[in-house]
Amino acid sequence: MSMMLLGLGGWLWWLSSGLRDIQTVLIKSMLMGSFFSLALWLCWLVIAYLILKRYTDNSINAEELIRSAGIAAAPLSLGILMVIPHISFGIGILSIAAWVLTTNEAIERVSGVTGRPVLLSNIAGFALWVICMSILATSTNQIAPGPFLAESIWEAISVFEYGEAILEGN
Repeated sequence: MSMMLLGLGGWLWWLSSGLRDIQTVLIKSMLMGSFFSLALWLCWLVIAYLILKRYTDNSINAEELIRSAGIAAAPLSLGILMVIPHISFGIGILSIAAWVLTTNEAIERVSGVTGRPVLLSNIAGFALWVICMSILATSTNQIAPGPFLAESIWEAISVFEYGEAILEGN
């Protein structure tokens, strides 16, 4: 649900920015983006689980990890506030950062491990999630929720400027 709210917040930002393709972006970003975000979040947890399992002696209950990390996703709900002009991107980034921190805490609680091993396993999983979300947010396919919509616009602008420079011979 939190991922859907992040997606909805990004779409509301898109809507309030006066950009086109409102219905397409709603379907791609909020629905498909939330689905991909959820799937990649599960991959994130698998990576964290496997790294911790390999480098620690602690037994980790996968079901408990998913449940705790699911509760830790609550800060993504703040993404709905991306509709607020001038601070929308910051709110989107803040909600994701808070999510990473609360997920780290969830992994610590479930695994009984603290410190560097948890941080590294969490960051490794998050790296997969954020890189894949960036890949999904292109100028033609906005299949990523929240602040990744802004990335799709930046790509469109930079591709346009690059094409313009080539045509002008720069």
